[in-house]
Amino acid sequence: MHPAISMIDSGEFAPSVAKLETICFDTLRNGDTAESTKLFNACCRDGIFYLDMLGTEPGILQAVEDIYVLEENIFSVAEEELMQYDIDKLSPRKLNGYKPIGRNHGELIGNRDGFQSYALPKDGIMKLGGEAEFKRPPVVDSHMPSLHKFALGVSAAASAILRALSSNLQLRPEENIQNVHRTNLPSPDLIRLLKYHAQPLSERGSSHVPHTDLGSMTFLFTKQYGLQVLGSESQEWEYVQPRAGYATVNIGDCLSLLTNKLLRSCRHRVCALPEQAMKERYSFAYFLRAEDETPIRAVKSPLITESNEQEKEVFTSGEWMKKKYAMLRKDTWNQTNNWILTGS
Repeated sequence: MHPAISMIDSGEFAPSVAKLETICFDTLRNGDTAESTKLFNACCRDGIFYLDMLGTEPGILQAVEDIYVLEENIFSVAEEELMQYDIDKLSPRKLNGYKPIGRNHGELIGNRDGFQSYALPKDGIMKLGGEAEFKRPPVVDSHMPSLHKFALGVSAAASAILRALSSNLQLRPEENIQNVHRTNLPSPDLIRLLKYHAQPLSERGSSHVPHTDLGSMTFLFTKQYGLQVLGSESQEWEYVQPRAGYATVNIGDCLSLLTNKLLRSCRHRVCALPEQAMKERYSFAYFLRAEDETPIRAVKSPLITESNEQEKEVFTSGEWMKKKYAMLRKDTWNQTNNWILTGS
């Protein structure tokens, strides 16, 4: 069995580990004011936190374990078969399909990345907007109940988080951030499965370059080290310790821009451990995104400093996705617009 499926990989090393807040999902959804305030402060300061999901219904964590198995199965499919589901050909919005290793801009030899990925659309998993029969490898079918359970569980957690953030921001009902993240309506949310390939010790570049995520929040699950975040205070790269039963949740560009950067879009990357070669690594994430037509402008809150919107280009969530993907792909990346990739 692959180490990503068997146990948390602690390794024999002492890296610089990020000190992240831990938020309890059950406590938060029950309306605890102290937990809500702790969440808000973590999102403003760090843009990333642990979400304790141990108290949720057992089916969620069972689904998580089954998705680890799906990852191993799907990336065992022959490359020529996976390329029949090429995400750049199958899905103009990059919501469904396979990305081969080396397609994105990266820091490995040839300015390439070091990972494969497979995207599965929320709308297809939850049978929304006529997407129930989305094209996929047959190996996915037996895992659809787990994917559905997982999507519902993460959506519930996202709703609790957005509700708490909106409350702390003192938003009027019509400005509530939940209004543009409706679980029961079509949206560009997706689950992405990731396999990072082993690299020799001599090749020390990031397998996944420093970047911020384009959406609202990312719920990451992994059992192996490799993720690093740029510390908000240290301004140095710090490893994120994987924790069983917890999601690592980071704020993305959309929530940051909707709050005029009051909420911090967390810059991160994936690297080998100190003085070690990059090991084969598996992870998967749920990417929560605002509905496509959402204007990316600051909501009205007494906590948000107003900017001169007339001097700024106002674009939609869907338009921002297109800009971001252009900077992720190796063939369309350019230094001038690298700020889109890194958030600064």
